[in-house]
Amino acid sequence: MNANLKSYRTALVILVAIASMVACLVFTVARLLEVENDLRSEDTHTNLWQITQTQFEATLFAESLARFAARETFTDSEEAPDFRIAILVSRLAVLLDGPQGRLIEQFGQLGDLKRAYLQLTLAEPLVTGDLNPAVAMRLRAEARSLAQELRDIANKVMVLNREQGALKRSMYLRVVFEGIVFVVGIVLSASFLLLRLFKGVYEASQAKRLLRQEQELSDLVINNISNQGIVIFDEQLSCLLWNPGMETLLGLNADNTVGHRLQTLDPIFAKPEVRKGLTEALYGTSSTLENEGLSPQGQARCLEINCFPLLIAERRLGIAFIRDVTEQWEARKQAERQNFDLAITVQQRTAALQQAERRLIAAIETAPDGFAAFDWSGKLLFANEQIRSAEPVTVWCAEEMTLPTFLRCFAMCEGADERLLAHDDAFVDIELDLRIRGENWAHLSVTTVDGGTIFVRLTDISGYKQAAQALQSALDRERETTGAYRNFVSMVSHQFRTPLAILDSSAQRILRRGQNLTQDELIIRVQRIRSATKRLTRLVESVLNAAKLDAGRIELNPASCNLVDLVWDICERQQELSSHAEIRLNAPETPVQVYCDSMLIEQVVINLLSNAVKYSGEHPVVEVKIWMEGSRAYCSVRDWGIGIPADEVSRIFERFYRARTATGIAGTGIGLNFAQKIMHLHGGEIQVESYEAAGSLFTFDLPMLNADQSQQAA
Repeated sequence: MNANLKSYRTALVILVAIASMVACLVFTVARLLEVENDLRSEDTHTNLWQITQTQFEATLFAESLARFAARETFTDSEEAPDFRIAILVSRLAVLLDGPQGRLIEQFGQLGDLKRAYLQLTLAEPLVTGDLNPAVAMRLRAEARSLAQELRDIANKVMVLNREQGALKRSMYLRVVFEGIVFVVGIVLSASFLLLRLFKGVYEASQAKRLLRQEQELSDLVINNISNQGIVIFDEQLSCLLWNPGMETLLGLNADNTVGHRLQTLDPIFAKPEVRKGLTEALYGTSSTLENEGLSPQGQARCLEINCFPLLIAERRLGIAFIRDVTEQWEARKQAERQNFDLAITVQQRTAALQQAERRLIAAIETAPDGFAAFDWSGKLLFANEQIRSAEPVTVWCAEEMTLPTFLRCFAMCEGADERLLAHDDAFVDIELDLRIRGENWAHLSVTTVDGGTIFVRLTDISGYKQAAQALQSALDRERETTGAYRNFVSMVSHQFRTPLAILDSSAQRILRRGQNLTQDELIIRVQRIRSATKRLTRLVESVLNAAKLDAGRIELNPASCNLVDLVWDICERQQELSSHAEIRLNAPETPVQVYCDSMLIEQVVINLLSNAVKYSGEHPVVEVKIWMEGSRAYCSVRDWGIGIPADEVSRIFERFYRARTATGIAGTGIGLNFAQKIMHLHGGEIQVESYEAAGSLFTFDLPMLNADQSQQAA
């Protein structure tokens, strides 16, 4: 053991020496290549020349502009500003696109040069055209500024050149020292390897001498082993050594065996498998054989033959160890017979279990539900075709199905929860109703039984879910019907309040004044009562239209209508109801004929105007404006009231929705929804702009009356 350890250490030291020498060579070559690559790298002198040339061109361009501003005549066309700016622009382009641009970017001045390049590019048409002296002086100032900036950059490049030169000289000196160190390392490693070589030759001669001594000792030991036969043979399978143990096993002494071929000594050596094992041992392959036969006394026995290669004095030999293993052989035979009987029993029971399993699998395969079984680690044991072809298992488990993968297939389905994405080894029982796709629903059941087996069942419950959804839909329709009835009552009370209030107000004034009323005032009051009555009649028709609108059966009766008269009449009625409000009407003096259902549009204007007054505080100011653009007429209602929060403007036209700023103010939230639906029937919609505490602006538009519509109205 100590000798082997010493050999390992010696080999390790030699490997370290070789590795050190190779490493020194590699590092030396690498450093030389690095120096060679650095010598081939671009010198900063080229960059400095390019920058100074650009500076020189900028100076020439500035001087040319100064001469032009002084109205000096150019005898040479190359001195003219148009020629000089072309040269300067090309110099700058080369400077920015080449390696000099990356160098200038290190100084943080690349952006200034790009801006100067852009300005010169834009100014180039001016210079080549009709150049103004004042413009020439401004360009001269920019050119001089560019020349100064290039001069600063050139100075920085010179400083960088000096620093890089110092760094390179320092690096070259360091490389020289490192090369000397690596050469010394190579010399030391080579010297150590030569010493080890001479020492190895000496040790080999010593080992050869010791080997002869060991061979003599081994012959002595072999000849004294009597319980195991040992035979040494050469390449012709001739016996070289026959110990006393072989005499006991085969009944032949050494005098009659040494020098004879083994296959002639005993039939055991003539068997093909034994001869093959002996021959392979001569070529370095060990083998173990068993030979069943009879002993010299005629009894059954088993011999174990172990063949090994043997190298003595550089001669290729073989050695075979033979021992009697009859007792172990008989015990093994007995165990084999018992194992055979046990295997027969196991096969019979396995066949019964397999038959029962086939019956169970046949029953599962024909079942309408999907079944699968997994072991405790989630590995698939069995799955029927129903569960393999189910969605989304066919999409996500096409190659290999494990329990975590199977459960993750349903993680995106409606009704799933985080248990389907659990990554721990302890799988929990799961009962979920999942919406697979469209109207397809499935019930997923995961159950763990004793022994760690996990059963999964996937049942189609689409019919049950469809029945449940149909029932829920019926309940929802019932709620909608009830809600529609309540909305209808709310709308009636909201819309009928205005004409009834006018009737009540006019009747009370007639009763209070009685005989004191003049004929003109009485006529006015009666006209207002009649107008309110007509208004009430129109509201009844509007309520019926609203009911038809909710039912989708509204009748749109468009006709020619003067939008100015319609809005003016509504403003007058609203002013009577809201005497505290200031209603301003800004409309053209000429009629604005539009093509619409005047009854429905009247509902829109009344709703917008009444809302503007209601949500504008104690002293409301409302501005109503009518104007025309192209073939459309526009009407807007503006107030400076409480306004609508920005995050609620998009929902203000939803039925029953009221902004949080309207808290405490009576209302149902159906007016704007009703008005928007009316505008949709007319092919338009109400636009709203509103800011909290700053008021609101509602605008709608209608088509102007054209020739075709005039014929229809007629």
